[in-house]
Amino acid sequence: MRAVQVVEESGPEEVVLADVPEPDGDLVVQVRAAGVSFPDLLMTQGKYQVRQQLPFTLGWEAAGDVVKAPPGGEFSVGDRVMTLTFGAHAERVAAVAETTFRLPDALDYRQGAALPLNYLTALAAVQRRGALPPGETVLVHGAAGGVGSACIQVAKALGGQVIGCVSTDEKARAAEDLGADVVLVGENWHAQLETPVAMIVDPVGGENRFRHSLRSLLPEGRIVVVGFAGGEIPTVSVNRLLMRNVDVRGCSFGVLAVDPAVRGEALALLEDLAGNGAISPLIGTVYPLDDIGLALSDLAARRAVGKVIVDMN
Repeated sequence: MRAVQVVEESGPEEVVLADVPEPDGDLVVQVRAAGVSFPDLLMTQGKYQVRQQLPFTLGWEAAGDVVKAPPGGEFSVGDRVMTLTFGAHAERVAAVAETTFRLPDALDYRQGAALPLNYLTALAAVQRRGALPPGETVLVHGAAGGVGSACIQVAKALGGQVIGCVSTDEKARAAEDLGADVVLVGENWHAQLETPVAMIVDPVGGENRFRHSLRSLLPEGRIVVVGFAGGEIPTVSVNRLLMRNVDVRGCSFGVLAVDPAVRGEALALLEDLAGNGAISPLIGTVYPLDDIGLALSDLAARRAVGKVIVDMN
């Protein structure tokens, strides 16, 4: 079985495509498509918060078909599923049942590989941690990336107004197509912002961006931090929060995963939104498994628009 292996944590250039043993588990998925995300990049560099013993198979998000299932379990052989399981950049993966979900009929495998991590993160950020009410305006940094594009669609589906911030005109067109009401282009986005906003979702990070984000909030506004795709983790001077009466809230999709009932409600909502067309993952460049190193490098250089996908077919 072919799999993408990290043999040393020195970056995406050093990942290798290797033959590895078949996965041993009760629930095994034949991977049809796999997502490539910022955590994957961090894993190749040894910077992700969860460290795995070398060598390990890369990847976390996949969609495919169940080829082995335990008797009496939730899944049966032949079911179309999406899964959040380490080792997803392989032809088959022993999936974690608790983080494996049925693939909505409205989505294909590529979209399924793009859905769980990004859209659960978006739902956690916009609804759970951000508490966006209908009619409120949210500014989304990195609005044409995997998480940012998901945040636009989720916020619009929940009745919000969206300002997208992007780095290029190409990404601006993508954000507009996703439903952003206003798009700001470039590092001087804050100078283009006409009025302060109640909420900002930031998957990019960086000291300069964070400082201007704080200044761009209305009183009692909040920044929801969901990642640091720009590579720089900002620091918070809490006196600024005090003086301006604003909040900074951390967020990961794990806030929806702790309670099975909460996770079930979140997945049911995403399935409904996918079914009625309110959300549809923006698929960016699709790579064959052999080109995983290039996929990771494009992600590192922030050249990606939408979700980067590896197609196993």
